[in-house]
Amino acid sequence: MRIAWLFFVFTTVLPLAGAQAAGWRHMPVPGAHVYDLAILPDGGLYAGTNDGVYRSLDAGASWTRTQSASPSKQFLRVHSVDGDAQRLIAYTADTTQHGGTALEASHDGGASWQITHTGPFFARSGRFVVHPATPGVVLFTEANTVLRSEDGGATWADLSGTQTKRSVFAVADRPGRYVAMLDRADRMLESNDGGATWSSLALKPELPQRHDVTFEQDPVRHSILYFAAYQSGGQAALSGELDTQTGAVRFFTDACGCSHVRVVPDPHRTGRLIAPAVAFDETTLAVTGRPLRESLDGGATWRELSRLPRRLADDYRWQFDPWQPGRIYLPTAGAGVYRSDDDGVSFTPRYEGMIAAVPTYLSVDPTNPADFLVARSLLPMLHSSDGGNSFSPVGMDFHSDYAGPEEDHPRIARAWTDPKALLGFDDRSFYRSEDGGRSWEAMDSDFPFEDVWIRALQFTGSGSDKLVALAERGKLSNHLFWSSDGGRHWTASDFGGWAFVNRLGTGKDDPGPVYVRSDGYSSQPATLWISDAFGGTPRFASPPSSDTSLRWTMSAPDPANTFRMLAFSDRAGEPAPLREVFETLDGATTWHTSGTSQLVGGTPVIDACDGRTVWETMSGRVSRDGGRSFGAGVDFAQYLADGFHALCFQGKSHVLTLSSRGISIREPEAGDTLFKEGHDP
Repeated sequence: MRIAWLFFVFTTVLPLAGAQAAGWRHMPVPGAHVYDLAILPDGGLYAGTNDGVYRSLDAGASWTRTQSASPSKQFLRVHSVDGDAQRLIAYTADTTQHGGTALEASHDGGASWQITHTGPFFARSGRFVVHPATPGVVLFTEANTVLRSEDGGATWADLSGTQTKRSVFAVADRPGRYVAMLDRADRMLESNDGGATWSSLALKPELPQRHDVTFEQDPVRHSILYFAAYQSGGQAALSGELDTQTGAVRFFTDACGCSHVRVVPDPHRTGRLIAPAVAFDETTLAVTGRPLRESLDGGATWRELSRLPRRLADDYRWQFDPWQPGRIYLPTAGAGVYRSDDDGVSFTPRYEGMIAAVPTYLSVDPTNPADFLVARSLLPMLHSSDGGNSFSPVGMDFHSDYAGPEEDHPRIARAWTDPKALLGFDDRSFYRSEDGGRSWEAMDSDFPFEDVWIRALQFTGSGSDKLVALAERGKLSNHLFWSSDGGRHWTASDFGGWAFVNRLGTGKDDPGPVYVRSDGYSSQPATLWISDAFGGTPRFASPPSSDTSLRWTMSAPDPANTFRMLAFSDRAGEPAPLREVFETLDGATTWHTSGTSQLVGGTPVIDACDGRTVWETMSGRVSRDGGRSFGAGVDFAQYLADGFHALCFQGKSHVLTLSSRGISIREPEAGDTLFKEGHDP
C-alpha cells in the first residue's frame, strides 16, 4: 500500500467562540473529519465535516470552506439537488443542543444556510435518496422518519410511519418505487407510490441478524443490493447480494480470515465489487490488517487488491467517482478525504485548506507552555514552539491498530523532571525523543508487544529512566510493566485477572504511589488500584464510601503531591446527580469528604500552581475551593484528562486543552494569579 503524506506549516489563530474568561484563544489544526462527500458532474466536490462544508474544484487537491463555520455544528450529510452546485441540502447536528439535528438548505453553494426542518430526529445516520425518474424530488430517511421534498429542500412533507427503515433506496425499474431495510432479518419494505405507503416482502434466506449491516445499490441493476455484516474478530465474510424484486438472498464466500465492512459495486466495470475488510488474529482477535478485497465476477471469487494502512472511519464509505473511471474517494475521520487514481491500489490523503483536525492527545512542556506536541486522528503529529501560532510536521503518529477503538488513548509519555525526554509507542516498538518531540528514534526493547496491548504509559519519579506501562491481553488479564532503564528492559506484575482500568496516575515524587484507575465519558463503579512502590504488585483500593450505589469520577494525582487525589461521587439512577467531593492525602489509604460539588462532566484536573484550584475538563469551568463550586467556563467537549493540561509556569497557571476542532489555550493576563484571595478559606 503506498501512502503519500502532505506536510505544511499552518499559521492561523482564531478567537475561542463563546469565551468569557480572560486569555482564551482557539488554535485550529490542519485536517478534518469528513462525514459525507457529494461528487458533482463537473468534478467538483462538497464535503460535510465537523467544521461546516468545504468545496473543492480540483478533485480534493485543495479545499475552501463555504461559510463561516459554527464551532459546534457538524454537517453529517450533504446533497446537491439535481447536480446543481448552488442548490444544496444538508443534515446537520448542533453539538451544544440535546437532539440538535436539523435539515438545512442553501441556494448559494453553501455560503448561507436556512433551517427547513427540525425533526425530531433520533440518529445521526440519516440520508438523502433521489429516484432517477424524478431527480428534483428528494426523500430524507432516518430511523422511522421519511420526509419528502419537491422544492429542493425548502419544505418537507412527512411520510413517516411506525416502522424503522434502516436503509432506503430508489429503484429505477419503475417510477415511484423505493425499498427499505428493517431491523428484522427476514423482511424488507417496498413502496410504489414515492414513499407514501409501504408493504413488506419476505427475504429468503434471512439476512445476518446484526444492527451494523451495510447496504449498497448496484448502479446498473438497480433492484440489486449488496450487503455486508461486519463482525469484530470475525473470520468469515458475511456478505452477499439481495434481489429486491423477489426477496432472494445470495451469500458470498471469501476465505480471507476477515470480515467485510461493506460491498461496493464499480459503476464503470460490470461485475466488479470492492469490499473494504478487517482481518483479525484468530486467537487474540487483534487486527492484523485492513485488506481491500476485490471480485471481478459479481462476488463468486475474491482476491486481495491492496491494503489500507489503518482504520480510516467506522463505516468505510467507499465512493467511486461516477464520471471519472479509476478514481475513488474515501471520507475519513480526521485526514480529510483519501483519493485513489488507480482503481484503489494506492491512496493519498487530501485535506489542504481544511482546518478542523480531530486532535487525540496533547503533550506540553511544563517549563515552556508555548512548546507542545499535538497528535491528530489519522495524521502525523505536529510540533509548535510558539504557542500554536505555527506548526511543524513530525513524521510520526504512533498509530496502533488494536482490535477496539483506541484513538483516545495517549501514546506519548513525557518525563516529569526532564521534559525534553519523551517516549512514544505503536503496536511494535518504542520510540525515544530527547528534544521535546521534534525528532524520534526507534529503540530496542524486550517489551512483549506481540502478547499484550499497552493502554497507558507514564514516567514516574525524577529523571527519565523509570517508566510504568498498563497493558492487557484482550479482556483476560491486566499487567503493570516496569522499566528502570528508559524502556529497554521490563518486568511485570499482574492484577490476578482482568479489571476495567485504562489510565495511570504518577508523579515526580520518587516514593510516591502509582495509581491505576478507570477514566471514561461518565462516572464509573469504584475501580482504583495502587502500587505502593516502583515495581510492586497492584492492590485494589477501597472506594471513599462503602455505599455501593455510588459511582465515581477520579482526578489524576495532584502534580505537587502524588499522595493527594480527589474523587467525586454520584448516585446511579438520579435524574440530576448529587455529587460529593472526597480527598485523600495518603495515597487512598484514608478519605475525607469536603462537601457537595457542582462538578458536571469530564475528568477533574488539579491545578499545578494551586492545589485548591480544580478544572472541569469538559467545560473549562474552574473551582477555587477544592472542587466544591465551579464558576463559568468555556465549552470544549473534552471529557478526558489526557488532553487537558493545567501547568504552573512562572507562578501562573497556563491551561491548554484539546477541543472539538483544535487546541484551546488560556494564558494568564498580567497580574492574574488564578487563585484569588477572595476565595481563600
